[in-house]
Amino acid sequence: MCKHKLSVTMVCMSSKKPRSLQSVSDMVRSMAAVGLLVALLATFVWITRVDSEKVIREVDWNAIAIGAQTRSELPTFGPIGLANDWVATSARLEKVGESEVWRVGMVTPKQQYVSVIVSTADIKKLIKTYVKFFDEKESTKEVNGKTYTAIEDETNKVLAISENGISILIYGTSDWDEIIEFTEKLAVPTN
Repeated sequence: MCKHKLSVTMVCMSSKKPRSLQSVSDMVRSMAAVGLLVALLATFVWITRVDSEKVIREVDWNAIAIGAQTRSELPTFGPIGLANDWVATSARLEKVGESEVWRVGMVTPKQQYVSVIVSTADIKKLIKTYVKFFDEKESTKEVNGKTYTAIEDETNKVLAISENGISILIYGTSDWDEIIEFTEKLAVPTN
């Protein structure tokens, strides 16, 4: 009878992980590194951002008014002589229906809005076009010797007057002091 000798050879496996597990762990580490970079970039952008509501685009309403005088018969009123902390943000001559309209809008020192709107259109039509009132109150106010119709609700205030076929509407979200200061400075600019 034969006796067989059985020999066992032990193969020592290395301590390395299989390649598939290495790939997964490498991918996780890479994604963590990229995520960290993205988080750092997002933090930097958030800290250095400029709030768009605080950025005011200033316009030279005076130059626009003088240019509009050559294209329109309307008086191009605007506030002449206000302090530098009043910032003009819009000035334009536009058509509303059949009427021309001249507008100048400004941000006040209290960060509110005031504008002058000039047209040959009916004053009530201008108010309806440009101001949305809720539960308004009407009175009168004297400014520079002229009597204006004053209309206000919780947020909007209007001074309105019609003279010599021209309707003038001063609209604002500011308090009456700033709106009256703005109105007192209204004049047509010259070269």
